[in-house]
Amino acid sequence: MMLEDHRSPLRIPCQHADAASRWVALVNSPDDWAAFKTMCLALRKAYFGTFTARLLCWLVYRLVYGHSGRYISCSDYLADTTGVISRAQMAIMQRQYTWAHVAYNFIPGCTTSCVRSSEGWRMMRSLDWGNVPVMAPAVRAYDLVDAQGKVTHTAGVQGMVGVLTFARPGLCGAINFAPKQRSFAPARFQSDPLFVLRDLVEDTRIDTLEAAIAFISRQRVSSPVFISLASDTSDNAAVVEIAHDGRQNVRYAQDGLLVQTNHFDPAGPFASENSPPYETEPPEGWEHSNLLRNSRRRRDDLMTALQPLVGASAAAVEAGCLEAYTVAPVWNHETIYWTFADPAAGSLRLWGRQVEA
Repeated sequence: MMLEDHRSPLRIPCQHADAASRWVALVNSPDDWAAFKTMCLALRKAYFGTFTARLLCWLVYRLVYGHSGRYISCSDYLADTTGVISRAQMAIMQRQYTWAHVAYNFIPGCTTSCVRSSEGWRMMRSLDWGNVPVMAPAVRAYDLVDAQGKVTHTAGVQGMVGVLTFARPGLCGAINFAPKQRSFAPARFQSDPLFVLRDLVEDTRIDTLEAAIAFISRQRVSSPVFISLASDTSDNAAVVEIAHDGRQNVRYAQDGLLVQTNHFDPAGPFASENSPPYETEPPEGWEHSNLLRNSRRRRDDLMTALQPLVGASAAAVEAGCLEAYTVAPVWNHETIYWTFADPAAGSLRLWGRQVEA
């Protein structure tokens, strides 16, 4: 079950030079800080329970992240302040997206839809991130405030330095996991895609689809990714497909609708990276099936469900999206939160998955 989160977002002065000042709202909120520590403890056990994992983590931090890691001051501060996880482990946690391409046994999903209503574009996204009992209670809305006081609404989990989902007047966006066929170098020591979206968020001058696409075109990322974008100033919405080797392809909405799941455009230049899709429902059922292999089913289901809503009222689009996202495999065993964004108002609504204690 999903419930809308009506708590006031935690405010993060994202451009403040001092890490402690950036995270004061989290540290000073007892419930939020407890949720963050609980998540850190659980992920430490899940990811760093073996000597080999801890050694690899320490080496990567010592050789790379500790010297040239991005946002490392925030990562180090959060690790030191919790007292339950090392700086090296926190640095890896902040880069879960990148390391998922290395681990292969952790495959986040996500489903994002952009629908043109009679009142402009709306974006619905589902974050499917795994570790639901641990991650779902840590879901939180954050307001990132720049040096001029401009606010960008974001949604993620407690203590997340990067950005997965955002909305501000003029623009909204979301990241989806992109596949990569097995290779000896599944990821690179470049910016994690969540940090790239954080960079975009911090530059509040970027408030159009065209400016956002131009910004992303100049970035170098650690691993393949999909970045969906919608703007109230554009007649279109788009997803930037970034392949493993850094090449990019922009796919635009067709007839007022864009749906992005976890596969590259089958007619595009990176189709060979896709996992083979299910031809029929697998024995475990759609809800519990592999998110890379059910990606086309999710996209096809939403295209069918949402196409009749193009041009409808914003309220009808929202209601239709909320209903469509409850149907498996769009709804699945890794679904953690939903957001619904209005780039004209710059608003972002958040729903979190309710799990038993």
